[in-house]
Amino acid sequence: MKKEIKDKLFEVISFFICLAVLLAIAYFSGFIKGFAIEDFQNAYNKVVYNIMNSASKNSEKTDLFNTNNGSGKNITTYKNYHPMRIPESVLRAVKASRSWENVFNSNKKVVFYIYSDSQEDFHNSVSNYLSTSSKSSAYKLVAYTDSRFDSLHLGDIGPSKICNSLEECNAQRQRATDYTTLSEFMKQCGKYMCIINPQENQYIKLKSKNSGQAVKMIYDLINW
Repeated sequence: MKKEIKDKLFEVISFFICLAVLLAIAYFSGFIKGFAIEDFQNAYNKVVYNIMNSASKNSEKTDLFNTNNGSGKNITTYKNYHPMRIPESVLRAVKASRSWENVFNSNKKVVFYIYSDSQEDFHNSVSNYLSTSSKSSAYKLVAYTDSRFDSLHLGDIGPSKICNSLEECNAQRQRATDYTTLSEFMKQCGKYMCIINPQENQYIKLKSKNSGQAVKMIYDLINW
């Protein structure tokens, strides 16, 4: 991680040194006459935003599904399951965008997955098992077909305008990166199945889309 930051810092410094040399040449040759200071400020903002956004995306992709991500406290196993902490960037994106509040602000544990037409049996098995009163009081099912999930608004939230300061660029970059992380988190959880515990800000991921394993995990984690 430190090496990546150093590489990015060297990249930024090298860029601005080259830019300064080019601007000096252009100025004394008369090439940039007619350009306003605002033009260079806008260009600077765009470059800073793109570089910082790229570095942050690489960092999030590396850390997104690491166990105990984002805290000095370790999470203990529960009945041989290994809970993972929901990344802070995901929680920030939920709060800022109000997306997926039905999952992350639920007062019950959430069973979340995405299924295709060929996985209808998996969906029926899980939904029928959760329909019993003992399970429905502890769990909330949030499941999407592939086509319905693809129609949801997922992806980057880019800057709404050119930022006027480095702080504003960073804030816009953070919002865009957080939302991208949230989108990727839901895609990865939906691939098989996740049980998300909003009260603990933790989740457990099923390792394969197997209805027997899914039902067992739901049974085992009812008091988690």
